[in-house]
Parts: sequence; C-alpha cells; structure tokens
Amino acid sequence: MVPLAPLFTQMKENLEKLLEVLQCERRILATATPDDILQLSSEKQALLDNIDTANEKRTKMLIKFGVIDAKDPSDHAFKEWLDAQPKMEDVKQLVDECNILLDQCKKENFTNARIITTLRKRNKTLFEMLQGHNRKNKVYTSKGNTHPVSSKHTLGRA
Repeated sequence: MVPLAPLFTQMKENLEKLLEVLQCERRILATATPDDILQLSSEKQALLDNIDTANEKRTKMLIKFGVIDAKDPSDHAFKEWLDAQPKMEDVKQLVDECNILLDQCKKENFTNARIITTLRKRNKTLFEMLQGHNRKNKVYTSKGNTHPVSSKHTLGRA
C-alpha cells in the first residue's frame, strides 16, 4: 500500500495555514503596513515551499510504486488509480479537501492581487500628481516613447 495519508495530511495543513495567511493579508492590505505585508509574504513563500516539497515527494512516491509514469507524471493518472482503490477512503477525502482548500487559496490570492494592483495604481497616480505630471499631457520622444509633460506648478514645489 502507498503511504499517502501522512503526505496529504501535511499538504492539507499547509493549505489551511496558507488560506489563513491570505485572509490575514487581505485585512492587512486595508491598512497597507509595509512591514506586516513583508512578513506575510515571507510566510506565504515558506508555506508554498512546503507544499511544493510535499508535492514533489508525492510524485516521487507515486513513480516509485508504479502508480504514475515517470516520463509523464499526470494528476489524471493518479486520480484514476485512486478511484480504483477500495481501501483508501481517507486519502480520497484528504485529496478532495486539499483540492477545495487549493481553490479557496487561489480565489483569495486573486482577490489580494486585485487589491494590490488597485493600490499600486492609486499610489502611482498620487505620486504623479505630487510631481506635477498629468497622464493626459504626454509628448513623444525622439525614440518614439512617451513621457509626461511637467507642470510649473507642482504640489512638491508649493
């Protein structure tokens, strides 16, 4: 029998922690505290590294036991094999739970990415205003690029 239950338990725990970190990240993005964001980013990276390591172990284990092909290790082959196993209900449940958690993590991460993009655009606009640039007033350079026309009355000079 392939000892997959401990591996998927570890992956599930890491995915649960990742989901918590992503939800915390969204709350911290509201306050936009750089130190907190950096700390959460390093936590996310560590959890993702753990998940990647566990996934690599899973793939090597499945190849070793002949469940999947070493040249084409697909999740589809693993799912077919797992469905055919009568005594691995605990692993099937863990796999389902991991997939649900993974989908939730992807959704949270996508939402956080949209928040960060919006904050970045807002900060860029505010910075341009302070510099006296207006995105509508741009001129072409000799190389064909554009750059904003500087205003004589900038907030930074006031």
